[in-house]
Amino acid sequence: MGLKARDYMTTDVVAVGRAANVAEIAALLKKHRITGVPVVDGEKRLLGLVTHEELINIFVPHYLSMFDELAFLDDLGEIEAQTMAEIEPTLFLAEDIMATDLITAGPSTSIMKVAALLINRKLVLIPVVDEEGCVVGVVSRNDVSSALTQAASEES
Repeated sequence: MGLKARDYMTTDVVAVGRAANVAEIAALLKKHRITGVPVVDGEKRLLGLVTHEELINIFVPHYLSMFDELAFLDDLGEIEAQTMAEIEPTLFLAEDIMATDLITAGPSTSIMKVAALLINRKLVLIPVVDEEGCVVGVVSRNDVSSALTQAASEES
């Protein structure tokens, strides 16, 4: 089979600089219908990643993550109102919230390995970087499922 990341990655990557604010990032995710953006420097070297998870974590009080089940809380309206009053999305920058402990792939990484990483590590996308650490693409769950489905159809 020989399925490689380079054959299925998205190469028209929507990326942001470290000074992009949360409001701008959220608008990009919505506009492009994507789950995350790489954060890059001026040479497109990967610095971090911002996904919906990092954005949501800004707004959800950390103490709520201690509970597996929130059913005992009938109404989060008061918490929501307080949180919304305290947070200004334009004040949070990509460099403040980006994940930096990243798993990356190279263009020649097998799609099966990328698939396993996405599932096992509960990731939504994996940046594809060249030898210099520059972003050349991203592989999303959608890219992987399409690649594997297409390859299986061709084999049968």
